Amino acid sequence: MPHPANASLVATNTTGYDRLKEVISVPMKDFGNIHREFYAKVYWKHQSMVVQLINHNNDLYWDVLLLEVSILAHATDTFTISWERSGAQPAHPVSTQVFLSRRSNNNTAMPEITGQKRSRGFIQDIAKPFYQMEGPGIENDKVAFRSFFDYRNGKDIYGKLVDTPVLSKVGLGASWHQLQSWGMDILKVGKSLGAGALAVKDGASLYPLADADTAYFEELYEGELQAAFQLNFINWDAGTKKMDGREQISISKGEFYYSNHIHLPLPTSQLLVSGLANFGNYPLVFKQHNARLSSISTYGKQADGTNTGLGLALLFESANYVSHHTIDTGTVIANTSYVALKQPGNQQQVMYVFACWEKTDARFQTPEGFRRYLQRQADLLANPIIGKVISQLN
Repeated sequence: MPHPANASLVATNTTGYDRLKEVISVPMKDFGNIHREFYAKVYWKHQSMVVQLINHNNDLYWDVLLLEVSILAHATDTFTISWERSGAQPAHPVSTQVFLSRRSNNNTAMPEITGQKRSRGFIQDIAKPFYQMEGPGIENDKVAFRSFFDYRNGKDIYGKLVDTPVLSKVGLGASWHQLQSWGMDILKVGKSLGAGALAVKDGASLYPLADADTAYFEELYEGELQAAFQLNFINWDAGTKKMDGREQISISKGEFYYSNHIHLPLPTSQLLVSGLANFGNYPLVFKQHNARLSSISTYGKQADGTNTGLGLALLFESANYVSHHTIDTGTVIANTSYVALKQPGNQQQVMYVFACWEKTDARFQTPEGFRRYLQRQADLLANPIIGKVISQLN
């Protein structure tokens, strides 16, 4: 196996923000084919950087290099990259994870499940659910989210008070509705769309994207900087139609949001809907942040069980925006603020779902602090750090 050439990564921050400890993604094609028996050592001015390598398709070669960088406003930095054979890879704390397990009958976590299938009509007893968290959870050092892996296909939030992984112990020995050392469930869901659950709008009617003939959960990866899982649906209920679709949910270290890449080939008569729980008549704010991204958001003492500040937001491509509304009552969907989006040309919607709890970060004690953070993140997402790989001779 030939040894890969060393390289330099020239990274440029084109914004006026200092970008501190931000995770950037570099396609491995920029380095050439790097076999999985090699790992990357990355340095900036002789300082070792946190790295994560990802293989998407389970072949012999890496697909993506993730790197945590800090680059000042309007600055360029150079990082040196060398490739070493596996066996002495530097250890860095794992900040992200995906976790699914069956419910435990004692205080010991059940074995982790990395892939699971469910059939139409599967229902969990909420008092004693089949799965420990009613479905897969995903977390970083700031916040955790969970998906209900049953006919509801809902989304919920765990607020965190620690920066270490907690999902394997959530629900063991104490209710997640009570404040614990790690945090708690901070969102009331009910019949709402929770924290970014999906629906379709057909005319004046809303239909949840919930059950399917078959649904598959698959853990994709986890590690020092980013984690992801995928939900695949066969004959997914989409109003009066059934179609195949998928959600790919990921989270990166240091952020208060998850990303959802949604592939669902809706007809032109339908719009994709995503929403946020709103049980307190909190004002819904729509804002176009920049040329690319817009959001809907709410802020208030809406952290369930603590009467503390919580900012919720959905960030999406401005070009796909159609409308936004709040509904209080409904037989299927209620207590929800939502956005309706038209189908993009590539049939893939990308959304970012934010949960900003004041107990995790003091910036979110006020609506102004939350909205400044949301604007900043919209600008950063619209203007990613630009990386150029320069290969070197061994």
